[in-house]
Amino acid sequence: MQLTTLINKDLIDLDLRATDQLGVIEQLASLLEKQGRIESKSTFTQGVLAREAQITTGFGNGIAIPHCKSETVRNASIAIGKLENGVDWKAMDDQDVHFVIMLAVPESEAGTTHLQILSKLSGKLIEEDFRNSLMTASEKQEILHLLSECVDETNE
Repeated sequence: MQLTTLINKDLIDLDLRATDQLGVIEQLASLLEKQGRIESKSTFTQGVLAREAQITTGFGNGIAIPHCKSETVRNASIAIGKLENGVDWKAMDDQDVHFVIMLAVPESEAGTTHLQILSKLSGKLIEEDFRNSLMTASEKQEILHLLSECVDETNE
């Protein structure tokens, strides 16, 4: 799997203006919709919210990884948003979220692509240096470079 098939600069918003979890999810879903990566923004958003209702995807340390496996997803994708003012995500550490990595995966790839990306991301996010680099990145290209570390490893 190549990073360029999952994400590009137009799927990154380093200046999200949302003030709550729903707003963040909707804004990132809009990026996916604009690129034709999802068929229905509303269906996708409901899928992400349904997943959040099961257990928070607030990873901790200011990061959330909301995700949805759905038939409405045309291409496995990653959308990223950075917030200056954090939002309550009911994160495991009770801290506001400032950085969101949203995964969109076709239902048919639920057991493969989804698990590979989530596993690699989670593993890298445990590393403080990696987290700090993501959170302080001010250019979209920096984010893409950092994510390439995760995605390239899925080919092992």
